[in-house]
Amino acid sequence: MDDKTSLRTRCIKFLSRLKQDAMLRQGSPVDDLIAFVVSENGRQAYASLDASLPLCLYFATEADRDEFIDAFQEAKPNAVSRRMP
Repeated sequence: MDDKTSLRTRCIKFLSRLKQDAMLRQGSPVDDLIAFVVSENGRQAYASLDASLPLCLYFATEADRDEFIDAFQEAKPNAVSRRMP
């Protein structure tokens, strides 16, 4: 694994950004931490995702989510997705 994409490196970058945001009194550290954990859980699903960037989407209904997934998979057939509760 390349050091640039290691979990340790991503954690260091995240904490550095969190400290900077705290000094500037911007953002929400709890929301940022949750987003980081969710993205890391998704990244662990497949080894091939180690160097990739996450995208988490939320939908009002299950039907909306299923419709988006179908459209996305049609547009990007090689993309990897993972459902989260």
